Amino acid sequence: MSTRGTSARLASVAGWVAAAPGERVLEVGCGAGVLVTELAAAVGDGRVVAVDRSARMAAAATRRNRAAVDAGRVRVLAAPLLDADLGGERFDAVVAVDVRAFWTPPAPEWDVVAGVLAPGGRVVVGFSVMADGDAGRVTAEVARLAGERGLVVTATADVSTVPFPTAAVELRAPVRG
Repeated sequence: MSTRGTSARLASVAGWVAAAPGERVLEVGCGAGVLVTELAAAVGDGRVVAVDRSARMAAAATRRNRAAVDAGRVRVLAAPLLDADLGGERFDAVVAVDVRAFWTPPAPEWDVVAGVLAPGGRVVVGFSVMADGDAGRVTAEVARLAGERGLVVTATADVSTVPFPTAAVELRAPVRG
C-alpha cells in the first residue's frame, strides 16, 4: 500500500483495516480523503464509500481521489453518517478515525454500521490518545456501545505516532449461518 502523503497515524490505520482487493469499504469522517486514497489502492476494483459531514472536506476528498471517483471505485458523500444515502450497500469493512460519535453515548452511528456491515465484516475505530488512560477508556466505551449492536472486539492495537499515540479497536460482526 502506498503511504505517499499519508501520516504515520493513517498509514497505521490503513494497515489495521487490511483492505483486500475486491472489498467494499466505508470510511466515516473521511476528512480530506487521505485514508480514502490508501483504501482505494488496496481494494483495487473494489469500492470505497467515504462520508464526511463537512461539505468542504467531502469536496477535498473528491478532488484528492478524482481518478478513482471518475472510475466509479470511490464515492464521496457530504452528510452525517445518520443521513448518508448508502444505497443499501453492504460493506466488508468500516473505518473511522477520531470520530467521537463512536465512543460518545448514545452513539446511534453504531446502528447504521451494524445495518450496513456484511456478515463477518470488520470495523476499525482509530483514535488519538491525548492523555493517560484515554486508550483504555475509549476502547471500553467502543466495546460497550458496539457490543450493544452485536459487534465483538477482536483486536486492539497502538502505535507511537506524532504528536500523539494512535490506538485502534477492531470489531467483527457475527457470521450468521
